[in-house]
Amino acid sequence: MTFRTIVYTILALLFSTASFAATFAQLDTETVNALHKTQGTRLVDARNPNAFNGWAMQGEKHTGHLPAATNLAASWVTQELPRTAEVTAAKNLSDASSIIVYGYTVEQATTVANWLVEQGISTSKIALYKDSFAAWGNAGLPLERLPYYERIVPAQWVQEQLAEKKVLVVEASWGEGKVYKQNHIPTAVHLNTDLLESEDRRWNYLPVEEIRANLLSLGITADTPVVVYGEAGIDAARAAVAMQYVGVKDVRILNGGLHAWKEAKFKTERGVVTPQPATDFGTTEISTDLVIDMNEAKRILQDPNAELVSIRTWDEYIGNTTGYSYIKPKGRIKGAVWGHAGKDSYNMDDFRNPDNTMRDYHEIAAFWKEWGITPDKEVSFFCGTGWRASEALLYAQAMGFSKASLYDDGWHIWSMNPANPTASGTPER
Repeated sequence: MTFRTIVYTILALLFSTASFAATFAQLDTETVNALHKTQGTRLVDARNPNAFNGWAMQGEKHTGHLPAATNLAASWVTQELPRTAEVTAAKNLSDASSIIVYGYTVEQATTVANWLVEQGISTSKIALYKDSFAAWGNAGLPLERLPYYERIVPAQWVQEQLAEKKVLVVEASWGEGKVYKQNHIPTAVHLNTDLLESEDRRWNYLPVEEIRANLLSLGITADTPVVVYGEAGIDAARAAVAMQYVGVKDVRILNGGLHAWKEAKFKTERGVVTPQPATDFGTTEISTDLVIDMNEAKRILQDPNAELVSIRTWDEYIGNTTGYSYIKPKGRIKGAVWGHAGKDSYNMDDFRNPDNTMRDYHEIAAFWKEWGITPDKEVSFFCGTGWRASEALLYAQAMGFSKASLYDDGWHIWSMNPANPTASGTPER
């Protein structure tokens, strides 16, 4: 009898027993280790996305997730978040021959297992890892992590850093901060994105020295550790990339934004925090490769080892809509590949979980790979005016794309020149 036959016999016995008992089979570490690489078996991590990415959310010694696991957090189910069914369906778990669910506890895993049954997956396909997550690492078995998970931070880490006065928290959004004034993280200062870009520049970033001066007015220097969050998420990303560009050395994003802070049961404040201005930005270099111009974008289009990536809706990409009231031409940059986005020009659902945290990075990598977007290449992201592309860029950095940049002109400025090559319709691939 071959090893594969033995494995499938074990699965059949375990899962048939589960269906007769109307409960889920429970597997120990040795069995999960024997089964998890079997073709057709899927692992599901029921912990929150920060734990999945690599953060020690319960003080665990070994962090990350089981190899090739997908993240489906029990908290999305218990909070009844609207997009949970949509995100679950995108994981194609119904195609699996068997599913093993694990979490910090069996109870956490059971919540997700029951949810999968509600979504139409047979109980007989589902088993629980009864020893739970910590046992896997303690057994010396391999774990995977988001390569640079430290750049996408949980609310708990932010709270700890604030308690020790080690970070400056910045709420970034357009305008005077109407939402910020009603509800913000304690000590957070408001950054109006007009301090970073302007309509006169077609919403391109301002000159570096002007951005630096504006950041100094908020107390931000090259050496200030900063955590950014925003009303929409893309606003925070836009600010974070600008800070990186002008030389702020430690810039991170709050995973899930203010929602994550509230779900952690941390207090918020009303009103306005008055910034403490700084006078000297410090010695640092501009990240000249991080934000590129049109000439560089054209170079990338000619390079077989590089990709210019459109972070726009599919309808924008194929030319059905511009996505913006102030951008009239429809279509795409000829030669640009599609990197996904969301439902409209202000939405990034393709990159986000139901709680607005970063989507399982394996899934982002998979849909990027379909379009030739891989970490070994130089890639530059663009959208209409840079906001959505900034979020994609931050995720690419966290995923280990070492040659990633923002093409800040975007479709807006490219499409203003009729001499620039454009295309529409579904491209041949």
